[in-house]
Amino acid sequence: GGDVDTAEKIVGMLRHRSRSLRVIVAESAKSAATLIAIASDAIVMGYISELGPIDPQVFITSPGGQDMYRPAHSFLDGFEQIKNEVQASGQLSPAYLPMLQHYDPALLDYCRKAIERSRVFAERFLNQYQCKGDPTKAESIAKELGNVEKHLSHGAVIDHHAAADMGLAVEYLPPDDPLWNAIWRLYCQYVLALQRQGSNQIFESSAASVAY
Repeated sequence: GGDVDTAEKIVGMLRHRSRSLRVIVAESAKSAATLIAIASDAIVMGYISELGPIDPQVFITSPGGQDMYRPAHSFLDGFEQIKNEVQASGQLSPAYLPMLQHYDPALLDYCRKAIERSRVFAERFLNQYQCKGDPTKAESIAKELGNVEKHLSHGAVIDHHAAADMGLAVEYLPPDDPLWNAIWRLYCQYVLALQRQGSNQIFESSAASVAY
Protein backbone atom coordinates (compact mmCIF):
# COMPACT_ATOMS: atom_id res chain seq x y z
CA GLY A 1 0.00 0.00 0.00
CA GLY A 2 0.91 3.65 -0.15
CA ASP A 3 1.42 4.18 3.60
CA VAL A 4 4.48 6.42 4.01
CA ASP A 5 4.55 5.99 7.81
CA THR A 6 4.79 2.20 7.47
CA ALA A 7 7.54 2.54 4.85
CA GLU A 8 9.53 4.79 7.17
CA LYS A 9 9.19 2.32 10.06
CA ILE A 10 10.35 -0.58 7.88
CA VAL A 11 13.36 1.39 6.65
CA GLY A 12 14.24 2.39 10.22
CA MET A 13 14.11 -1.24 11.39
CA LEU A 14 16.23 -2.45 8.47
CA ARG A 15 18.80 0.30 8.88
CA HIS A 16 19.02 -0.33 12.63
CA ARG A 17 19.99 -3.96 12.05
CA SER A 18 22.36 -3.63 9.10
CA ARG A 19 25.45 -1.68 8.10
CA SER A 20 24.46 -1.72 4.43
CA LEU A 21 21.17 -2.40 2.70
CA ARG A 22 20.28 -3.71 -0.73
CA VAL A 23 16.66 -4.06 -1.81
CA ILE A 24 15.89 -6.84 -4.32
CA VAL A 25 12.94 -6.11 -6.62
CA ALA A 26 12.04 -9.45 -8.16
CA GLU A 27 8.95 -8.16 -9.95
CA SER A 28 7.48 -4.85 -8.75
CA ALA A 29 7.82 -2.35 -5.93
CA LYS A 30 5.22 0.40 -6.15
CA SER A 31 4.44 3.55 -4.17
CA ALA A 32 5.54 2.98 -0.54
CA ALA A 33 7.59 -0.02 -1.69
CA THR A 34 9.43 2.30 -4.08
CA LEU A 35 10.19 4.54 -1.08
CA ILE A 36 11.69 1.55 0.74
CA ALA A 37 13.76 0.67 -2.33
CA ILE A 38 15.23 4.15 -2.77
CA ALA A 39 16.18 4.25 0.94
CA SER A 40 18.66 1.44 0.29
CA ASP A 41 22.30 1.65 -0.77
CA ALA A 42 21.47 -0.16 -4.01
CA ILE A 43 18.46 -1.67 -5.77
CA VAL A 44 18.90 -5.09 -7.38
CA MET A 45 16.73 -5.35 -10.50
CA GLY A 46 16.26 -7.74 -13.40
CA TYR A 47 14.71 -7.30 -16.82
CA ILE A 48 11.20 -7.79 -15.41
CA SER A 49 11.67 -5.63 -12.30
CA GLU A 50 9.85 -2.33 -11.95
CA LEU A 51 9.49 0.54 -9.53
CA GLY A 52 6.62 3.02 -9.59
CA PRO A 53 5.84 6.65 -8.82
CA ILE A 54 5.84 7.69 -5.14
CA ASP A 55 2.14 8.41 -5.26
CA PRO A 56 0.65 8.15 -1.73
CA GLN A 57 -2.68 6.36 -1.41
CA VAL A 58 -5.68 7.45 0.65
CA PHE A 59 -8.18 5.03 2.17
CA ILE A 60 -11.81 6.01 1.50
CA THR A 61 -15.31 4.60 1.34
CA SER A 62 -16.90 5.10 -2.08
CA PRO A 63 -20.44 6.50 -2.54
CA GLY A 64 -21.52 2.88 -3.05
CA GLY A 65 -20.08 1.84 0.32
CA GLN A 66 -16.98 0.10 -1.00
CA ASP A 67 -13.70 0.51 0.90
CA MET A 68 -10.78 1.33 -1.39
CA TYR A 69 -7.48 3.14 -1.80
CA ARG A 70 -7.13 6.03 -4.22
CA PRO A 71 -4.10 8.20 -5.14
CA ALA A 72 -3.89 11.45 -3.16
CA HIS A 73 -3.02 13.33 -6.34
CA SER A 74 -6.24 12.10 -7.96
CA PHE A 75 -8.36 13.57 -5.16
CA LEU A 76 -6.73 16.98 -5.51
CA ASP A 77 -6.81 16.91 -9.33
CA GLY A 78 -10.46 15.82 -9.35
CA PHE A 79 -11.42 18.58 -6.93
CA GLU A 80 -9.60 21.18 -9.05
CA GLN A 81 -11.40 19.93 -12.16
CA ILE A 82 -14.79 20.35 -10.48
CA LYS A 83 -13.84 23.83 -9.28
CA ASN A 84 -12.73 24.87 -12.77
CA GLU A 85 -15.96 23.58 -14.35
CA VAL A 86 -18.07 25.45 -11.80
CA GLN A 87 -16.11 28.66 -12.37
CA ALA A 88 -16.48 28.28 -16.13
CA SER A 89 -20.20 27.44 -16.17
CA GLY A 90 -21.37 29.26 -13.06
CA GLN A 91 -23.18 26.18 -11.75
CA LEU A 92 -22.53 22.80 -10.18
CA SER A 93 -23.59 19.67 -12.04
CA PRO A 94 -25.81 17.40 -9.87
CA ALA A 95 -23.63 14.49 -11.00
CA TYR A 96 -20.84 15.78 -8.76
CA LEU A 97 -22.92 15.95 -5.55
CA PRO A 98 -22.29 12.31 -4.43
CA MET A 99 -18.55 12.77 -4.98
CA LEU A 100 -18.36 16.08 -3.14
CA GLN A 101 -19.78 14.45 -0.03
CA HIS A 102 -16.35 12.80 0.33
CA TYR A 103 -14.34 15.95 -0.40
CA ASP A 104 -14.22 17.40 3.10
CA PRO A 105 -11.44 19.94 3.91
CA ALA A 106 -9.69 17.49 6.23
CA LEU A 107 -9.33 14.91 3.45
CA LEU A 108 -7.93 17.46 1.02
CA ASP A 109 -5.48 18.67 3.66
CA TYR A 110 -4.47 15.06 4.36
CA CYS A 111 -3.83 14.48 0.65
CA ARG A 112 -1.59 17.54 0.38
CA LYS A 113 0.36 16.53 3.46
CA ALA A 114 0.72 12.92 2.28
CA ILE A 115 2.19 14.10 -1.03
CA GLU A 116 4.61 16.43 0.76
CA ARG A 117 5.51 13.70 3.23
CA SER A 118 6.43 11.34 0.37
CA ARG A 119 8.65 13.98 -1.20
CA VAL A 120 10.41 14.75 2.10
CA PHE A 121 10.91 11.02 2.78
CA ALA A 122 12.44 10.48 -0.66
CA GLU A 123 14.78 13.45 -0.43
CA ARG A 124 15.85 12.61 3.11
CA PHE A 125 16.86 9.01 2.49
CA LEU A 126 18.30 9.62 -0.97
CA ASN A 127 20.49 12.35 0.50
CA GLN A 128 21.59 10.00 3.29
CA TYR A 129 22.47 7.03 1.10
CA GLN A 130 22.21 6.75 -2.70
CA CYS A 131 22.89 10.47 -3.27
CA LYS A 132 25.02 11.02 -0.20
CA GLY A 133 26.34 14.56 -0.10
CA ASP A 134 24.46 15.61 -3.24
CA PRO A 135 21.17 17.21 -2.13
CA THR A 136 20.53 18.59 -5.61
CA LYS A 137 20.56 15.09 -7.08
CA ALA A 138 18.35 13.80 -4.26
CA GLU A 139 15.85 16.58 -4.87
CA SER A 140 15.86 15.90 -8.63
CA ILE A 141 15.16 12.16 -8.21
CA ALA A 142 12.43 12.77 -5.63
CA LYS A 143 10.77 15.27 -7.96
CA GLU A 144 10.98 12.84 -10.88
CA LEU A 145 9.44 9.99 -8.88
CA GLY A 146 6.62 12.23 -7.68
CA ASN A 147 5.83 13.68 -11.12
CA VAL A 148 2.30 12.35 -11.71
CA GLU A 149 1.92 14.45 -14.85
CA LYS A 150 4.68 12.36 -16.41
CA HIS A 151 3.73 9.08 -14.71
CA LEU A 152 0.02 9.28 -15.43
CA SER A 153 -0.77 5.92 -13.81
CA HIS A 154 -0.17 4.79 -10.24
CA GLY A 155 1.13 1.57 -11.79
CA ALA A 156 3.44 3.26 -14.29
CA VAL A 157 6.54 1.17 -15.02
CA ILE A 158 9.96 2.48 -14.03
CA ASP A 159 12.30 -0.29 -15.22
CA HIS A 160 16.00 -0.66 -14.48
CA HIS A 161 16.94 1.58 -17.43
CA ALA A 162 14.66 4.42 -16.29
CA ALA A 163 15.70 4.01 -12.65
CA ALA A 164 19.39 4.20 -13.52
CA ASP A 165 18.83 7.13 -15.90
CA MET A 166 17.21 9.20 -13.16
CA GLY A 167 20.25 8.58 -10.95
CA LEU A 168 19.25 5.69 -8.69
CA ALA A 169 21.90 3.14 -7.68
CA VAL A 170 20.77 0.08 -9.66
CA GLU A 171 22.53 -3.29 -9.77
CA TYR A 172 21.16 -4.98 -12.90
CA LEU A 173 21.17 -8.77 -13.18
CA PRO A 174 20.63 -10.12 -16.75
CA PRO A 175 18.19 -13.03 -17.37
CA ASP A 176 20.97 -15.61 -17.63
CA ASP A 177 22.68 -14.55 -14.40
CA PRO A 178 22.68 -17.44 -11.86
CA LEU A 179 21.82 -15.10 -8.99
CA TRP A 180 18.86 -13.64 -10.90
CA ASN A 181 17.60 -17.13 -11.73
CA ALA A 182 17.80 -18.07 -8.05
CA ILE A 183 15.96 -14.89 -7.03
CA TRP A 184 13.22 -15.46 -9.61
CA ARG A 185 12.79 -19.12 -8.66
CA LEU A 186 12.48 -18.22 -4.97
CA TYR A 187 10.03 -15.42 -5.77
CA CYS A 188 7.80 -17.77 -7.78
CA GLN A 189 7.87 -20.32 -4.95
CA TYR A 190 6.78 -17.61 -2.50
CA VAL A 191 3.91 -16.55 -4.76
CA LEU A 192 2.66 -20.13 -5.06
CA ALA A 193 2.97 -20.70 -1.31
CA LEU A 194 0.99 -17.54 -0.53
CA GLN A 195 -1.73 -18.47 -2.99
CA ARG A 196 -2.08 -21.97 -1.54
CA GLN A 197 -2.29 -20.66 2.01
CA GLY A 198 -4.49 -17.68 1.22
CA SER A 199 -1.91 -15.40 2.85
CA ASN A 200 -0.53 -11.98 1.90
CA GLN A 201 2.91 -11.93 3.48
CA ILE A 202 5.70 -14.24 4.63
CA PHE A 203 8.19 -13.36 7.35
CA GLU A 204 11.42 -15.34 7.32
CA SER A 205 14.16 -15.72 9.90
CA SER A 206 16.84 -18.28 10.64
CA ALA A 207 14.44 -19.93 13.09
CA ALA A 208 10.98 -19.65 11.54
CA SER A 209 8.85 -18.97 8.46
CA VAL A 210 5.52 -17.33 9.23
CA ALA A 211 2.79 -16.55 6.69
CA TYR A 212 -0.30 -14.46 7.35
